[in-house]
Amino acid sequence: MTRQKITYLLFLTLLLSTLSFSQNRSRTTIVENVNATKAGLVHVLNRTGDTIILKSSKEIFRFSFLYHTQKESVLMDLGSKEAKIPLHHFEVGRYTVVAYREDAVYPISMDRIEVISKPQNAIVDLEEDILRSSLPEEEQRKRNIKPREKNQRDTRLANVNSRPDRSKIEAEEREKRERIRRQAEETAKKEQALAEANREKLEQEKAERERAQIEANRKAIKERALAEAKQKEEKARALAEAERKRAKAEAIAENQRKKEQVELDKKVVKYNITDVDNGALEKQSREEYRKENLRPNGKKYDEALEEERKNRQ
Repeated sequence: MTRQKITYLLFLTLLLSTLSFSQNRSRTTIVENVNATKAGLVHVLNRTGDTIILKSSKEIFRFSFLYHTQKESVLMDLGSKEAKIPLHHFEVGRYTVVAYREDAVYPISMDRIEVISKPQNAIVDLEEDILRSSLPEEEQRKRNIKPREKNQRDTRLANVNSRPDRSKIEAEEREKRERIRRQAEETAKKEQALAEANREKLEQEKAERERAQIEANRKAIKERALAEAKQKEEKARALAEAERKRAKAEAIAENQRKKEQVELDKKVVKYNITDVDNGALEKQSREEYRKENLRPNGKKYDEALEEERKNRQ
């Protein structure tokens, strides 16, 4: 019986602890980024569900917080492998927390479900609160973050004058959010103007490239037409020259043929004074006849002439 009571008591205690833990965790939910976990970036909620704890194998050099409802974002530098993000700075709504590392950027979806009351003497500035919660004291001193003065005032008694202070703090927070929103709008306008200028520049460069391409195509067509015309002209000149040479060769061949035919048609006769040379005879000359024949007295013509010359002397 005693053992059953102990078992029942332990079960009841475990049930209450689980309900309490679930109730605390239900203040905020986050969606695990599997790629970030694989890359060595652990991101979980603490047991009370009011702080996101990040532990990374590589340095997280920057954070950004995107407010889905207000369409604005906050950017801050960290420079540490561990980080703690107090969630009382975030109102109920959906957010995206982005951790920047050298290897990649890892977004973490967060849903703020219940209002988290601000701790006493809470730090108003989100970036300062994160740095003080994440960095050790030595690193804070290196970054010129002065240690906070401990509040020795007894807070157990209600102080009426504290209400205006909270109102002032809330007003400062609203003013800061408004300033951040204006800065985000100005940044968005500048980025939009820059994007528009870049777009116009790209369109202008594209138009210039198209004009240059058209001009290059026109020039190439003109050069090709000139080359084709020159090639046709050279071809025609070569054909004309070949035709002229062919006609000349044919004329020379024809003249040679006619000459040979005339030579064949001529009648070869020995020298005499009877036949008249009308172009149809190839008559032997006097000198050739005297070289080949003798005089009627049987002597050569040259010897007879020499003998006559001597007799005359």
